Amino acid sequence: MDCSFENENHNEYFLWLAPFAPPKGFTSVPAGGICLCVFLFANQKGKIILGKYQKHSAWEKHTGMDMRRIENNQYGLTIPASHLKFGEDPLEAARRIGEEILLLPKELTYSHLSVQTFFYEPVIAPGKMHFDVLLFYDVLLPEDLKILVPPWYASLELIDEEILLNQKFARQHEDVVSAWMKKKFEC
Repeated sequence: MDCSFENENHNEYFLWLAPFAPPKGFTSVPAGGICLCVFLFANQKGKIILGKYQKHSAWEKHTGMDMRRIENNQYGLTIPASHLKFGEDPLEAARRIGEEILLLPKELTYSHLSVQTFFYEPVIAPGKMHFDVLLFYDVLLPEDLKILVPPWYASLELIDEEILLNQKFARQHEDVVSAWMKKKFEC
């Protein structure tokens, strides 16, 4: 199938993306795009780490984001996150976020995977539908662990879980926090 199904029933198609995909798959990426993102909710004493981006070239290496995206999203808070790299296991991506982006110790234990999806029309692609697959991991930080602010962050803040949704977010991360909280309290 070609990449556009905007006027058709999207539930008839499968996320099989390959030049050799079956008829109900895709031979190219759907017009609105697909993102597979890992979000790390690092918790210390009931507070979650949120950060503000600093203009820094490391973001492209760590997350694949270009400087334009960093500049457009530098004034709100974000959850430490990254798109999956091609072939990367989601748990390894969560560890990469913890160890390379947040500079957390290697010996931490990461939670089981929790998944949420969003299907919406993005501002960047009017008239097209975008599919986000959000992969959530939690990591409990030792109470005495000092949180360092890497040079690619303008700031890192520990925000009480009870007021997370009251923050000024960038990159629509308020929707991600809301979805994570819903999943967390389902258990």
